[in-house]
Amino acid sequence: MSYIQDKMLNSGEKLLIAVKKNSLCLLPCWLWGILGCWLIFIPTIRAIKKTIEYRATEYAVTDRKIIEKYGLVSIHTDEMPFTKIENLTVSYTFFGRIFNYGTIKIQGANANNIFFKNVKNAQSVKNDISVIVGNK
Repeated sequence: MSYIQDKMLNSGEKLLIAVKKNSLCLLPCWLWGILGCWLIFIPTIRAIKKTIEYRATEYAVTDRKIIEKYGLVSIHTDEMPFTKIENLTVSYTFFGRIFNYGTIKIQGANANNIFFKNVKNAQSVKNDISVIVGNK
């Protein structure tokens, strides 16, 4: 979580949860990339792209806000203060259900949404966020 810790936290702000992604979400992509490499390497290139996206994405919950950071060369960050959060939902894909990872959708005011994709133990993380947001 070096980028978020170094550049995104305000003075006095504490990092409460460093949300971890599940690396098994790359398994279907890499299986198809290896087995389908005879198709002009398109699946393999897609698998490499997904791996770079996986490594360049960070999610965090501080004592004041939720932060999403993604990108390697051009970096995009999105923040949502707890006062703007309206709803939290979790969704799972077929493989996500098997390997215990999912997407947490954080809905905010003004139709602003943050997605924590491929999160380990997504339901547990959602519950932790709900408790933190509920206490503020």
